[in-house]
Amino acid sequence: MVRALITISEKDLKELDRCARQKKQSRAAIMREALSLYLKTESKKPTWEEIVRKTAGMWKHKKIDGLEYTNKLREEWER
Repeated sequence: MVRALITISEKDLKELDRCARQKKQSRAAIMREALSLYLKTESKKPTWEEIVRKTAGMWKHKKIDGLEYTNKLREEWER
């Protein structure tokens, strides 16, 4: 493993200590677990380019103008 120096707020440090006591683990163990979970979660999110690629052309077969459709939806919100 490689060491990393991080800066966190006093509030976050207190919360980290609380979690460490509750789980009976070190701060470092809690941070490693949190980082691992964050990276797993983030890696599953599609990139902007993937989203654009997957949704490109969704309206090409529709018989309604996109702006017209949006305006109709907004009218519903105002009722």
